[in-house]
Amino acid sequence: MDLAIMENDQDNIQGMSSRLAAMKNKLDIVQQFFRDVMVPDVDYGIIPGTPKPTLYKSGAEKLCELYGFTIEIANKREERDYKTGFYLAEVTVRLRHRATGQVVAEGVGEANVYEAKYRWRWVGERDLPRGIDKENLLSKEFSSRDGGKWSKYRLENADLFDQWNTVLKMAKKRSLVDATLSATRSSGIFSQSEDDFEAYIMGEDEPATKPTPPPRKPGKPSGITINFGKYKGQTLEDIHEEDPSYLEWLVKNAKDERVRVAANKLLTDSPRPERPASNGRPERAADDDTNPLVDDDMWAALEMEDE
Repeated sequence: MDLAIMENDQDNIQGMSSRLAAMKNKLDIVQQFFRDVMVPDVDYGIIPGTPKPTLYKSGAEKLCELYGFTIEIANKREERDYKTGFYLAEVTVRLRHRATGQVVAEGVGEANVYEAKYRWRWVGERDLPRGIDKENLLSKEFSSRDGGKWSKYRLENADLFDQWNTVLKMAKKRSLVDATLSATRSSGIFSQSEDDFEAYIMGEDEPATKPTPPPRKPGKPSGITINFGKYKGQTLEDIHEEDPSYLEWLVKNAKDERVRVAANKLLTDSPRPERPASNGRPERAADDDTNPLVDDDMWAALEMEDE
């Protein structure tokens, strides 16, 4: 009996050793794949307001190709209301191994037109419909360095029907990414800090220590143009007028010292936009490091790939 147990343990050890070698080989291949094939800010990237890498639709498709998975729509559920314009799409994506036909994972994604980015739009006072009472609208107030002030007002999107196809695409993307992360067990890769993620790609045990560049004297904040992210091509002053919270993100996360200093100066020189409280009086937006719309931002970035 003891001899049988010993033989069984030996078989287990040999099996574990073989699996360990296979796992190491697989890890090397995946790391090389990220170095040679995956394109930063195209296949994956850092979404403004979030500290961790996010897998994009094109990256999910490439990972499926690497692993030999085919992509198929297993189920699609839609809700439509032609009177109100409401639309909801729920899509289930199934990944199947190309060689064996075996189902390896399913992912579910949902989107609807009542998500903030589809339901609302922000306009200046001159673009408000004639006769509307702006005092009853949610507004954001902005201030320029010379003391000028202006507001943007939130209006309900009157063209919800035009968003239906976009919402369906978004549901598909969400389900594909969900299935891919499950099938490739890549969730851990995309839940690391940026430095940890780069270290993983390079096959390092620990993140490489990056030399700290000497601080550069910032130029005029309004003259600095951002060359990345959703406000690529816009100046810091323009961004401050449209989305001051993005400047706060730049202060904490921008790699360029000049950008961080200039963004901080703009925020210091100009008050943060105000928003009305429930009693109708303006209320300053609370400082909050949390981001309840992380998912919305993430999928908004994905959506731009098909636009």
